[in-house]
Amino acid sequence: MFKRTRYQHGSVEREERKKGPAVWVYRWWEEDINGKLLHRKIQVGNVEKYPTESAVHAAADALRLTINNRCEHRNLRRTTINTLWERYSQKELPLKALSTQDVYIIYAKNWIVPRWGNLPLEQIKTVEVERWLRATGVADGTKAKIKCVMSALFSHAVRWEFCGHNPISSGIPVGSGGKRGPGTGVRISAKRQKSPLVLSPEEVILGLAQLEFRDQLLVFLDGALGIRQGELGALRCRDCDFENMSLSVQHSYYWRRGGHLKCTKTEASAKLLPMHPSLKHALLDWKSQSLYDQPEHFVFPSERLKGNKPLDLASVLKKKVQPAFKRIGITGVGLLFGTRWEQCWQRWASTNSRSATTCGTATFTSRTNTCRQHQRRSAWQKTNWSTPSCLEASYASKP
Repeated sequence: MFKRTRYQHGSVEREERKKGPAVWVYRWWEEDINGKLLHRKIQVGNVEKYPTESAVHAAADALRLTINNRCEHRNLRRTTINTLWERYSQKELPLKALSTQDVYIIYAKNWIVPRWGNLPLEQIKTVEVERWLRATGVADGTKAKIKCVMSALFSHAVRWEFCGHNPISSGIPVGSGGKRGPGTGVRISAKRQKSPLVLSPEEVILGLAQLEFRDQLLVFLDGALGIRQGELGALRCRDCDFENMSLSVQHSYYWRRGGHLKCTKTEASAKLLPMHPSLKHALLDWKSQSLYDQPEHFVFPSERLKGNKPLDLASVLKKKVQPAFKRIGITGVGLLFGTRWEQCWQRWASTNSRSATTCGTATFTSRTNTCRQHQRRSAWQKTNWSTPSCLEASYASKP
């Protein structure tokens, strides 16, 4: 005989603890393999995270989606963007890198949830989302990132069958036929709206002359190698092979959430990079001055934190590098949100390579693939280093 499966709402209860704040517990019924009903429960959070009952019920909506996943009576109108985001945060977001998690949380809480949070999934339309993004007034890159986060949410919903299609990436219901892809979804360009800042060799020399030795070395090292800010922060003394004249980039550092050492973004990043003699001498000079010179210590440690963590490079960029260039009339050096400093050095290095001077490396291309990294290494090997570097001259000019 056919037995109808009912939609479970479950119940939320508050439980006291001997130590610590009280917690909210979600309870529901579940069948085992023999068909016997079992009473299940899971902790949603404590009263500090969810101070009111309405707040914890909103968080429990994501759990209801899970326990009713096989329920034929499931009503898609119950699933809102708020509920979908809570469930995505519990199930899929923790699988991503910490930096990616923080970016998703920022875009979801600042943009997506305030605008679409209370709407059911079936009411989210492709054209409406596109019109909203175009009216936000933010940079095209930011619009593209918001679109990517929304698309990830709907992909999660389609995979768990909470809705039938992804209106952000395709806009066509699954099984309806026809073309699917970016062209039929939300159309937002990620094209850069203005060119990055380009410095001439003379401007670079003037700017570096305004910096102390440590900050000169930071800029020189990051610009010459083209490594990411997190990779520069994660460099340890043991990664510098002075005998073989090479640098081994094996990790990247993430400063938020108390600081975390993680793997590099790509495999191409975790490879040996050449070390020029002038860079070797500068690193050895810095190592002799540093209070933390053991192999396990960071090359640029935080003295305030007793060397346990690397120097906050974003703070150095904001408080040291940018003011130094501002004093000579150059503003906008460097970018926010942890993007790489070498973007503002690219054309300067390319020009330097064409003129066969020795003020730096031949190219600072972004390391998005192995091919570009190979081009940068080849340029290092072909550059003429017979004359003293202008950066070395700037070091010598410092007292």
